[in-house]
Amino acid sequence: MAWELRKLSTGEVLEGPKSLPENWGPIFGLKGFKDKLADLSWVGMDDKGWVEISPDPEPVVVEPESTADAVRNERNNLLSQSDWTMMSDVAMTAGTKDSWTEYRRLLRDITLQASFPDDITWPNKPE
Repeated sequence: MAWELRKLSTGEVLEGPKSLPENWGPIFGLKGFKDKLADLSWVGMDDKGWVEISPDPEPVVVEPESTADAVRNERNNLLSQSDWTMMSDVAMTAGTKDSWTEYRRLLRDITLQASFPDDITWPNKPE
């Protein structure tokens, strides 16, 4: 449990965070009340009081994205950007459609490259 000595009217921190001092009762003329702290959020006089504070939560550690995940995410992004080429109502020549189909196949096969995920040969986007 951590405590801060605060000015109660403003919430200004005067001391802390730290364990409640052993002599806290005599400071405020409240000797003998330490065993009652579970029932009290603060005890004080002269506009000062010890306030229980929550310990800082453990920081959330975000693991860096693995190289394989980064490559897959980039591949998925490129596939998504080229989805429009596979729609039946897009006007393009059969050769252009074949180029886009091959490009998308090569993107899906990125994970089959011998050097995956460290050294990727990205296919060229059709023009």
